[in-house]
Amino acid sequence: MSIAPAAHIVHLWTDSGTPARLVWHDRRYRVVAAEPLRTTVAHDALTHPAERLVGWSLVAAADHDPAHMRLIEVHSAGTGWVLVHVDPA
Repeated sequence: MSIAPAAHIVHLWTDSGTPARLVWHDRRYRVVAAEPLRTTVAHDALTHPAERLVGWSLVAAADHDPAHMRLIEVHSAGTGWVLVHVDPA
């Protein structure tokens, strides 16, 4: 029997619908830039394809050291957010 590793849960706060702050691995980050990640939803009943927000691509600065920047990609998972990819910026 094996246990799959838990997903990296990210706590994300928004300001007017756009991410403003996040916490990941007990570290606080301030979002400097945010780009929405969308997918197209096609259905026969729709006259135009609809888009659905699936996540965010974020540039975030650490609160403990604002020079410490990260490029973080998060996706929606139920009622929360899950880390998909992270790179030092």
